[in-house]
Amino acid sequence: MPHFGSNRKLFFLPVNTGFSTNQTPDTRCIEFYRERSGGGLYCAIVGNVVLPDGTGTNSFCSVISDRAAWRILADTISGEGALAGIQLASCWSGYKGMQRFLATSIDQNLKAYRETAAAISEKDVVNAFDSLALGTTLAARAGFRHVQLHAAHGYLFNLAIDPRFTRHAGLAMEKLSEWAGQLAHLDIESSIRLSLATGSAELDDSIFPEFFDQIANVDISYIDLSSGFYNLNKRLIYPSTNDLLSQRIAATVEFAARHPKRKFIVSGKSLRGWNGALPENVQLGICRDLIANPHYLTDRSAGCINRMKCHYHSRGTDFLTCGQWAKT
Repeated sequence: MPHFGSNRKLFFLPVNTGFSTNQTPDTRCIEFYRERSGGGLYCAIVGNVVLPDGTGTNSFCSVISDRAAWRILADTISGEGALAGIQLASCWSGYKGMQRFLATSIDQNLKAYRETAAAISEKDVVNAFDSLALGTTLAARAGFRHVQLHAAHGYLFNLAIDPRFTRHAGLAMEKLSEWAGQLAHLDIESSIRLSLATGSAELDDSIFPEFFDQIANVDISYIDLSSGFYNLNKRLIYPSTNDLLSQRIAATVEFAARHPKRKFIVSGKSLRGWNGALPENVQLGICRDLIANPHYLTDRSAGCINRMKCHYHSRGTDFLTCGQWAKT
């Protein structure tokens, strides 16, 4: 394994498990994170949690609330030694994630994203960030000490902050700064997930988006770099080839080098995709390898082998599973 340095923090990055009953994390969810929050992990971020007034990516997502299950989940994670984290997200009414990994027509789906973004008003932006503020308060009360905003993969906040899609990006950036300030006041870590690319050559072949640098100047604890829009190209979100892994990490390193005082999280099988020394401001994010093997941090002999069962929505099922679980 490559040498990453003794001070490198390891994050279990957000995943939509579908382990939810009545829009609340159930015992499957709690046990899933209990098994994966030790072994030297710095932070486990519970994924794709819907805002109080938000819309989920599918009908199996949990919604942040004041229910006791959220406190139990946060306590379970911290009890195993990791910082309890949560990712807050929303789509929009009528959103439907495609099951294919590559859109039949990227141009047509990109047009749909643009039409959705064009319909987002100033009031919609304010309401979305108000819901984020409420969700953050609920998460803090439940005991979560790291809160991530999901602004990647073509979801609502992605469209709201990207000036290539919306005319209200300036307002969204102001509200983003307010949210970061809310978390700083609570003494809770913040992070934002961004997509380095969309999956559309029309957008991705241009220069590096300037608004990324604007976000890096917001006082957010970590920038978690993913890639892809869900309804354009999911292969970018879940890189499985060496080329895609190398591209993801190279783009992360390039971005991080421009902002040496900002902390970043590299994702996409990052423990196996890098063959050199990462910059000191880049931390490691793990997801599929830790899904496959709860003990991956101490035994890396059995990680993800791309059996694809964790992509439950794409497979038309209700919750996450893994072809490796019978072996671990």
